Amino acid sequence: MTPTARPARQRLAPEVRRRQVLDAAVAVFSEQGFHGASMDDVAARAGLSKPMVYAHGGSKDELFAACLHREAERLLRSVEAASSGAATEDTSNDPQTRLWLGLRAFFHALTTRRAGWTVLYRQASTGEFAGEVDALRGRIVAQAAALMADGLGMPQEAVRPYAHTLVGAAEGLADWWLTGPAPVTGDDAADVLAGMLMSAAWPGLDALRSGRVWSPPRDRSGIASSPPVSPEG
Repeated sequence: MTPTARPARQRLAPEVRRRQVLDAAVAVFSEQGFHGASMDDVAARAGLSKPMVYAHGGSKDELFAACLHREAERLLRSVEAASSGAATEDTSNDPQTRLWLGLRAFFHALTTRRAGWTVLYRQASTGEFAGEVDALRGRIVAQAAALMADGLGMPQEAVRPYAHTLVGAAEGLADWWLTGPAPVTGDDAADVLAGMLMSAAWPGLDALRSGRVWSPPRDRSGIASSPPVSPEG
C-alpha cells in the first residue's frame, strides 16, 4: 500500500511573511503594550515559529518601530488621498470639502484599525519610543498645515499653530471615542466624529480665511483685556 504523501508546506514571499508578522505584532502590542508583550506572543498570534518572527521582524525593538512606521504611513496616505481628491471622483477644490474629507479619512483609519491607533498614540506615547512618535506626529501636523495653508491662502508657518490645534483636537476626540461609551459605531463613526470636529473648527477657520480674527470681550471700562491675535503672527 502506497503511503499518503504529506502536502508540501506553503512557501510565502518574504514581504507576505513580514506583513503577517507585523499584523500579529500590532494586535499583540495594542493589547499588552511594548513591555508586556513577548515575541512568543507575536509568534503564536502569527502562527509562526519564533525564529521566523525574528527573521521577518527583527528584534522586539525593531518590530515595534516597524509597527509604528507602518501604521503612521497608512494614516498619512489615507488622509492625503482623501483630501487631495484621489479617493473620490466628485471632490471639489473647496477648502471646507477637502478638510472634511481629510478628517473623515483620519477617523476612518482609527475606527477601522483600532489596534494600529492604540500602538501609535497610546502604547508608544511615553518611554523609549516617545521621540519617534513625536516625529511621526510632526509629519501629521505638517500634512495638516499644508492642507490648511492651501485652503486659507496663508503661509504654512502662519497656520502651523492652528494645525497643531486641529491635530490635537482630532487626537482627543479619537481617544474619547475609543475609551468612552461611543455614541455611534460601525461605518458611520468616521462621519460622526469628522462632523463633530468640523462643527467646532470650521467656523473659526472660515473666519480666518476671510481675514477675521477673534478679539477678547471688553471689560466694563470698554477696554479689551488683550489685543487680538493676528494669524500672521
